[in-house]
Amino acid sequence: MRLNDWHNETSWQGRAAFLGRLALLLAFAALPVHGPLVPLPLALGIVLLLPQALAFGHLRDKGLLLLPVAFYLLHVVGMAYSTDIAFGLFDLEVKLSLLLVPLVAAGLVHSGGKDFLRTAMIAFSIGLLIAMALSVRSALSCYGAIGGLECFTQSNLSARIHPSYMAWFACWTLFFWGKLLADGGLVPGRWRMIVACFLVLLLGYIVMLTSKSGLVGLVVVMLFLVYHAMRTLDRRTGVALVVLLIVVMAIPLAFLGPVLSGRIHETVGAVQRMLDDDPSLVTVETSTNERLTAWGCSVDCLTASPWGTGTGDIKHALMACYREKGATAAIQHRLNSHSQILQSGVALGWPGLLLVCAMMMVPLLIGIRRNDPFLSIFALLFIVNGAIESVLEVQAGVVFFILFYIVLVRRSSSVPQEKSRQP
Repeated sequence: MRLNDWHNETSWQGRAAFLGRLALLLAFAALPVHGPLVPLPLALGIVLLLPQALAFGHLRDKGLLLLPVAFYLLHVVGMAYSTDIAFGLFDLEVKLSLLLVPLVAAGLVHSGGKDFLRTAMIAFSIGLLIAMALSVRSALSCYGAIGGLECFTQSNLSARIHPSYMAWFACWTLFFWGKLLADGGLVPGRWRMIVACFLVLLLGYIVMLTSKSGLVGLVVVMLFLVYHAMRTLDRRTGVALVVLLIVVMAIPLAFLGPVLSGRIHETVGAVQRMLDDDPSLVTVETSTNERLTAWGCSVDCLTASPWGTGTGDIKHALMACYREKGATAAIQHRLNSHSQILQSGVALGWPGLLLVCAMMMVPLLIGIRRNDPFLSIFALLFIVNGAIESVLEVQAGVVFFILFYIVLVRRSSSVPQEKSRQP
């Protein structure tokens, strides 16, 4: 997408779509910086792209694009047997992008989708870089006030957006630019150096966030990038790259060694308490204890209500289970299921659980079949994060997922398979 595309558009619908794509680029850039900045450009982009929605019927992969719409409509059905209408309406508002954005998929991607992914990633990366700078400022303020290495990890390093979501954003960005760099998809010279430096910053940032899902996602991305680099680069360059990656990861790991060691010890201890059926699992306040408690209660709720509690009543069902178990920490923090799979299962029963699993697995399988690593890795990261976080219950997760989902599905269906390696 280029600015001179405006002059190539001769109809008012085409120019409206061009302005709509510009508005969505602002939403891409705002997403990692601060959530409240997103709704205005997102709504503007949707309105400007609506005239293109009639072309949706001519697109390929309509079924794949409509999966999120079906997921949203199932939540609407779940309102029919909900008693807490206010919370149900709030949940529908959070997920509204799932219903609206696919309807304008025909206007979102320009020129067969081949250039909008890269343009969107440039905007998103600029926003992510700004967010990282703000994170460093927040961490330094914390360190100046109370000291301690904890100031450079987790929510202290990502004050505006949950660290798990920031790690998700950073892992996806690391993969995109790393794949592009390895494929020679960047102009030689300073841009390659700038991207390489950005990748180093991303790598260190993900490690310092110490998000469990982020670290798992990092392993997935790094395994693919190292394997891909060893196949596409000469042996000497590939070995040098692996050594560099090890050094870059070792620095923050050494710096945050005590913090990471404490988190690993906490996780092992929580799993051991679960295996031993230790009652302290539900009373001791640690993130892993609370997550395991939430998962256990979610399974209990799904077993008790195979058709779900209803869109608006999921919180009440979980809180009742927490009270029954005496899970004081979970009650205090009013925990959700901490897994999108279980969250959808508790609210909408087995239909909701199976539908969200389809949203995870179908894009992955299609990406693998079409030899499209961008769609495949995006879907895989969604699976990793959705398995241990309720990623579609907050605006940051919903908007990030649906915008890139549409761009990637449209691109995958428009670009020939043999060319799918280039955005």
